[in-house]
Amino acid sequence: MKKIFFIILCSLSFYQFANAQDKLLNFGVKTAVGMSDFSISGNHGINTDTRQSWEGGIMLRANIPVLPIYTQIEANYTNAGSTLSYNDVEQELITNRVEVPILLGARFSLGEIAVRGFGGVIAQKTVRDNLADFDSNLELNDFGWGWQAGVGADIKKFTVDLKYQRGANIITGSNSIESNQYLLSVGYFIW
Repeated sequence: MKKIFFIILCSLSFYQFANAQDKLLNFGVKTAVGMSDFSISGNHGINTDTRQSWEGGIMLRANIPVLPIYTQIEANYTNAGSTLSYNDVEQELITNRVEVPILLGARFSLGEIAVRGFGGVIAQKTVRDNLADFDSNLELNDFGWGWQAGVGADIKKFTVDLKYQRGANIITGSNSIESNQYLLSVGYFIW
């Protein structure tokens, strides 16, 4: 039984090695749509509701030879927000950010399809927001770190991901406003 398991493991490793050798680096473009909202600490009677979000950008994936592991770095422009309600008044809070996810993933290939799981950190820089419309006393924290985790599949040069993203705190001080996003992305590797 141990010999059979060892032979299967060696065969899978050799297949991964042969498959990865001709594709050590992949570069492509991607876009995503999803839903976002904000988590507000201390709540203060403020209710949040989800709204549509989107992102688009480029990606560079490095496949690690022999192992079914890869790293991926992206550069995305993201629009996220939420509808906030307080005392029967509704206000949309929207942020536009440049994000750089740094991800580590594992994949398992069967023929033309590779199934993946991944996670990592995201550097986020807010480039535009309407925070002053909501409360002029809030001070923007325009750079921070978030995280992301998800699953995906690769079919030839196409990639599809379903991921959850928790953003950085966008205000300074003792309270916090953090974005949450569920995104479905589609990408294409140019090379």
